[in-house]
Amino acid sequence: MAAIKDGDYVSYNRLFMRYYGRLCRYVFGMLENREDSEDAVQELFLNLWDNRGKIEIRENVSGYLFKMAKNITLNHLRSAKNYQAMLENQDKADSYYEDNPLEADEFRMALYDCIGRLPERSREVFLLHRVKGYRQKDISEKLSVSVKTIKNQIWTSLQKLRKCLESKGI
Repeated sequence: MAAIKDGDYVSYNRLFMRYYGRLCRYVFGMLENREDSEDAVQELFLNLWDNRGKIEIRENVSGYLFKMAKNITLNHLRSAKNYQAMLENQDKADSYYEDNPLEADEFRMALYDCIGRLPERSREVFLLHRVKGYRQKDISEKLSVSVKTIKNQIWTSLQKLRKCLESKGI
């Protein structure tokens, strides 16, 4: 770890090769999704490298990495739970506007305006997912980014849209 802290990429790569598979299996036990597990472990190692100068390991390296994996996984699970709750709330809102056509038009105009205010990449991901019905995996392949990045973009877009609509009184 001292070598990694000093920026030794070879030591970092050795650590990665030694623990990647074990960490993926550990995270898979909690997420039960291979791609999400791999994304979480990759995020762990990116965080480790990005913060290598600040990390102080007071226990063994293995224990530290597994604790990091657990924390990243719990954050992922919280995000997924919040994302699911937001989808359920959106379904309720959709049924309300189906019964009120004039308000539906007002909502639709406000929504399109808010979508137009999203950053270009976020807007593209959001429209591919929500309007064209692409799966997150398909979008990630099309745009050459990880599924986790796509999930984060969708989540961020939904948050921005909610705030924008709230500012419009909707």
